[in-house]
Amino acid sequence: MKPLLFKRLGAYLFDFIVVTFIVSIITINFKSNSDVMNRMNELLIGTANGEIVLEEHSDELFELNYEYQKSIIPSTIVSIVISIGYFIVFAYLNKGQTLGKKIFKIKVVNKDGKEPSIWNMLGRSIPLYGIFTGIINIIGVYVFNVKMFNYTSTIVNYLYYGFIIICFFMVMYKKDGRGIHDIIGKTYVKEKVR
Repeated sequence: MKPLLFKRLGAYLFDFIVVTFIVSIITINFKSNSDVMNRMNELLIGTANGEIVLEEHSDELFELNYEYQKSIIPSTIVSIVISIGYFIVFAYLNKGQTLGKKIFKIKVVNKDGKEPSIWNMLGRSIPLYGIFTGIINIIGVYVFNVKMFNYTSTIVNYLYYGFIIICFFMVMYKKDGRGIHDIIGKTYVKEKVR
């Protein structure tokens, strides 16, 4: 495996922890619908214990998930804003480096090997860091009915996780080490000299 892959993975995980921590601090006092969460947990625990047949409660679970997603919209908005601020603006202002990339001594550069533009950072970050999926979920809660929202949200989330897996394998096995996000953003990651 390429040494740069481990650095990229380490930086990705570090940055994920940083963003999660910041979002958690900001949203710690935000209200979510605890009754909905409790009922969802009851259904899932009952299913795991064999006491409940989940198929009999699928409509209720769809409704609960829909209500839960509505209740966490403020947290989702904060997460999107922090992700944009950190992975796009902060990285752009720091010449292609987040804190994780600084620690692991790597940086994002444009296809010419120069500092990335804000558009380069936008193109690579929107699909990679869950910004797109968060926006789709927010829009979906207001546009779709319960069933359509749940189907759309599930499909978008599966596509997102598939995207991440494909990017990982592309970074691991492609000679240039570029994932789909790098191709979209016209960037690549290199080790930082000095």
